Amino acid sequence: MYYIKVNNEGLKQNLAIHDYETQHRSDFQTQFCRTDIFKNSVINLGTKSYNKLPNYIKDLENLKPFKKQLKAFLIQQTFYSVDEYLSHVQAP
Repeated sequence: MYYIKVNNEGLKQNLAIHDYETQHRSDFQTQFCRTDIFKNSVINLGTKSYNKLPNYIKDLENLKPFKKQLKAFLIQQTFYSVDEYLSHVQAP
C-alpha cells in the first residue's frame, strides 16, 4: 500500500476515465490479469489493497501521517491474510 502511495505515476484513477462524482472516483484502476504471476504482483495486489483503504487514509498527502494511520488501521483490524483483508467490508 505504501508502494502504491509513493509510486502511483503510471496508474490511472477512476476520475481520469469519467467525470462523474462516484464514491470510488479516487481509486486506482486495476489491470486485467491473465497469469497468476501478475495477479500476485506488487502492482496488482498493491492497487487492490490500496483501493480498500478508508478514504481518510487515502486522502492524506504527506507520507509520515499516511504510514502512521495505515499502521493504526491494520493493527486495529488484525487481518490474518491478504484474502481476508481484500474481502473486508468497511462500514460507511
